[in-house]
Amino acid sequence: MSIFSASLFIAPAVAKPFNIYSAEPTNPVIGVKASEIDLTALTEREVNLIKKYNNVIDDHLNYNFSITRTVRILVNHYPQHVNQILVAAYQHYPTRIPLINRAVIQVEPALTSDVLTTTHLVAPQAFDETIAQAIDVEPSYIDDIVTTATQLAPEKLDTIVRVAIVSEPRMSETVVKSAAESAPNGFLDAVVSSIKEIPQVTKSAFVAVRDFFSFNESDERQIPEAEQWQRFIVEAKAQGITRAELEWFKEQGYLTEEQIAQVYSERKTRQPTN
Repeated sequence: MSIFSASLFIAPAVAKPFNIYSAEPTNPVIGVKASEIDLTALTEREVNLIKKYNNVIDDHLNYNFSITRTVRILVNHYPQHVNQILVAAYQHYPTRIPLINRAVIQVEPALTSDVLTTTHLVAPQAFDETIAQAIDVEPSYIDDIVTTATQLAPEKLDTIVRVAIVSEPRMSETVVKSAAESAPNGFLDAVVSSIKEIPQVTKSAFVAVRDFFSFNESDERQIPEAEQWQRFIVEAKAQGITRAELEWFKEQGYLTEEQIAQVYSERKTRQPTN
């Protein structure tokens, strides 16, 4: 874990606030203040590096380099400072954060987790779009992207799963598996929310849920609560999953016959009254 990544876990009483600029950066975007970027969780060393890269970016921009080209050059030469380079770039162009993030992932996919960490820490308003950008640029990293995003923002699990599936529907099974392993208590509701909005992924998501419980047997693994399973059954039926397809879950002890029957039982035809 980098020093910057560790900043996420600094207790509020330890975090030190810093104000890098008394005025706006050299190249602000009209209508957006770079001061809105949150720097309160960074260390003094990190802040000094950000000052350094702000000056370097100013020099590059004065030579008519684009911000994305500048970021690519800096990250290519100083990957160990990717977090500070990103923050400096965000301060110059706060409305282009997803574009800046995309540039970094394109030049060095292995830094994707750092990009997500930086965005979540100092520019959380761009976090969702950054997840989508990361998957779009490097879909082969979707497992790491979902895992990292869930660790950073477990309260946004529904959004993370949905964004990931929308970004790469063909890899919905991988998304579900990563979410399940990262957040076993909440992933089932996240799956339900996703298939409600994206019905066409129901089948692959259903298979992914089954595979997770089939191939990840562990006495210590936490099992979703009955209410979560009930929502799963209701949505599965609504999207065309048959009762027979749920039999495996019953055989393995995850569902009861009563739970399934409650959703799948046919209503009796009412007899006409005399």
